[in-house]
Amino acid sequence: MSRKDSSDYILAGRSVPLWLVVGGVIATLINSASLLGYAGSGYSLGVSAYFASFGGIAVMMWLGFWFIPRLRRANLTTVPELFNRFFGWPHKVVSVILVACRDMGVTAGASLGMAVVFQSVFDIPLDLALVITLLVTLLFTVTGGMWAVMITDTIQAVVILIGTTLMIPLSIAYIGGWDVLTNAIPETHWDLGNVGGSQAFAWIAASALTFIGYQTLIQRGLSAESDEVAKKSFLYGGAISLVWYMVPFLVGIIALVIFPNTNPEEAFMSMTTLFGTFGSLVFAVIIVASCISTLSSTILTTASNISHDIYKQWINPQASEKSVVLVSRISVVGVAIAGTLIGRSLPYILELLLTGGKIMAASLAPVLLALVFWKAARTAYYSTISAMILGALGTILGVILGNQTAASDQGNVVFVWALDPILVGLPITLVILIFGTLIENKLKRNKLTGVMDFKKVN
Repeated sequence: MSRKDSSDYILAGRSVPLWLVVGGVIATLINSASLLGYAGSGYSLGVSAYFASFGGIAVMMWLGFWFIPRLRRANLTTVPELFNRFFGWPHKVVSVILVACRDMGVTAGASLGMAVVFQSVFDIPLDLALVITLLVTLLFTVTGGMWAVMITDTIQAVVILIGTTLMIPLSIAYIGGWDVLTNAIPETHWDLGNVGGSQAFAWIAASALTFIGYQTLIQRGLSAESDEVAKKSFLYGGAISLVWYMVPFLVGIIALVIFPNTNPEEAFMSMTTLFGTFGSLVFAVIIVASCISTLSSTILTTASNISHDIYKQWINPQASEKSVVLVSRISVVGVAIAGTLIGRSLPYILELLLTGGKIMAASLAPVLLALVFWKAARTAYYSTISAMILGALGTILGVILGNQTAASDQGNVVFVWALDPILVGLPITLVILIFGTLIENKLKRNKLTGVMDFKKVN
């Protein structure tokens, strides 16, 4: 099939069948941060770390039924395109930046995770491992666009689900059975309230709102061949992921028993050594598969923003489909390089993913939700853009000034905050969005009424 048409390249011509969309949804949710990062947080915090993923997956299933079909009927290609239709280019610029926060965070985290695997398997420097990561990712992404991504995602999703799940019974058998394991696990790691109510709520809110504005995931639904396929894909993919997401946390808890003195971010890789050279290689392949699927997805998403929302919108409005695809491919290379450099500069696997997601979740996601379901917000030009900008700045300020501690003194896998940054930015966004929209629309009505009264007097 030709990839000259930008719709084909970015959304696979909106003709992807059920099983490929399900695979794409699952692979989007499972990445190196899910494996290495969540295994590390399970090692440090236990089952309470599951809150970091639960809210998002539950909301994702809702997205498939009530959110994605509305976006599909609008014939959208990207999330910023919706903002442009209602308000014009300033909103679009802001939304492009905020969408990129999440996707570049995931790209950086997945790049680092994949490089860590190459570094461990081949005993090479991290920088060389990052270069290999970059080349492998580009090989999968540049040539085929969304069709290639969806096909490889589905294959990788099957490998990841089966391979990682098998690790649990195999490692329990290695320890000596379930009773031996449960007796060796600290009580704190069975405690759902181990991280505290504030952090648990922040994780649930962050993951739920992140999924609402997660363009990479939304584009999976937009690529489906029908609304019904999109709905079923998110339902099936969400149900499978909801169960699977306990796997990395359990792996991390088991790793604590077997390797009590390892670095949390190395918990998953340490577990792979239990199964010999061949077993270690198999699990390394599983992690690489998860990284490739995530990287190819997020890189393609950001590249589509550059080609569709920036190049075609402002630089060359008369651009042919062929030139848009060319710019997409060039952008893929640039985004991949940028994500690799960010991952090298900020080596905190899970926190890279979560921080970018929190910025987007606290600012763009509530406004996007309002545009779809609240008619009044569609005419609130100043309130919507102010809510996004100030909410994002509030979250960033929370990251910079917040009182944070690593989940473990042994490694920075994820931070536990005294006040999570999303709890700083999200209230700012909601207050400006809700009250600003009501006031802005009331002023417009008063102005219109005043004009009508003036006409009657004259």
